[in-house]
Amino acid sequence: MDNHTNHGDSAVQSSALPHAAVTPSPRKKKKLLHIEFLRILCIWLVMFTHSATSGFSLYIPMQHSHWFPFYILVPFWVKISVPIFFMISGALLLGKDEPISVVFKKRIWRFSQVLVIFSFISYVAVYRNLNLVNFATLTYTSTLATAYYFLYLYLAFLLMLPIWRALTRSMTNTLYLYLIGLNLFFVGFIPVFSFLIFKGSAEMNYFLNPLLAVSEPSFYFITGYWIEHVLPESWLTRKNLIRLGLAAMAGTLIAATMTWYHGYIAGGITEENSQRFYDSFLFLNTAFVFCCARYWFTHHTVSERTRKILTTLGSLSFGVMLFEEITRNITRPILDRVLLKYSPHTPFIDAVIWICIAFALGLVITYVVNKLPYFRTLI
Repeated sequence: MDNHTNHGDSAVQSSALPHAAVTPSPRKKKKLLHIEFLRILCIWLVMFTHSATSGFSLYIPMQHSHWFPFYILVPFWVKISVPIFFMISGALLLGKDEPISVVFKKRIWRFSQVLVIFSFISYVAVYRNLNLVNFATLTYTSTLATAYYFLYLYLAFLLMLPIWRALTRSMTNTLYLYLIGLNLFFVGFIPVFSFLIFKGSAEMNYFLNPLLAVSEPSFYFITGYWIEHVLPESWLTRKNLIRLGLAAMAGTLIAATMTWYHGYIAGGITEENSQRFYDSFLFLNTAFVFCCARYWFTHHTVSERTRKILTTLGSLSFGVMLFEEITRNITRPILDRVLLKYSPHTPFIDAVIWICIAFALGLVITYVVNKLPYFRTLI
């Protein structure tokens, strides 16, 4: 993800906007601590997502546990990780002015290197050979590490970046809200109503969904820019955040209930049928966390020590994601042979501890790798 130093260099000049567009206000140059915090949080959540039935979807093997109602709510909040990544990228990149040539030289070239080099590292770690033809084929056709699909998506976004910049600058606040409304209706309510009526035997024609023209990643890129630059800071009050939090909890309860109901109709919750409603009201959860972070760091004074910790961890977080499959595999025995063996009655907490250890290992590896000049500029 793009390094950032300020809000100001991503502010949009009013002369470049149509009369009806919303003009983001310029801000002082400074590290955006809420962005750093969100980066760190999202990397951890991404890693926890990949814990699968050991933590993320623990409700599947633990359907008779007293903790099942809690376990089934967890994925709907953990899943905010990737959307927040996209929102951060939109917030940092969509307001900048860069020629297409700069986008290619500065951004696309860098991420192409990241994709190839770290896919190669993952390939060697998994296949333990140097078959370059096989490596090239796998890199071209699939992802060599679970989290690397994000790199492909990010490259696609960078290719569209000049166009998305022009589009977002011409949008009014009403159009942003309209886009959000379309998401909540077609991604949130329609799947719920459809399943309640047809019990899974019929679905709305896929091509009727207007969000096909935007896609989920692009939706979050755009709304990230909106929350960071267009949504007035005056809106970010405790009262409004409580309202947004209640809406997010309501959406989570609806989606979790539908997940349980789908399993009931299907004769049991499985890995396959459990994912149907994960994205239903995900925007509400994502927006709530993003807005809370922005509000907290705007209204609270952060000590210099805390600032340094956040900026340091934030600068290492991208590397942690690149190494996360390796660090999870290395630390997996700690979960299986130690945590679950000596505290078998707290599997969720055991999974949290495991991911924290894997995250810490990723920080150490990234810190060491960053000592090499080439990798310091790359990640």
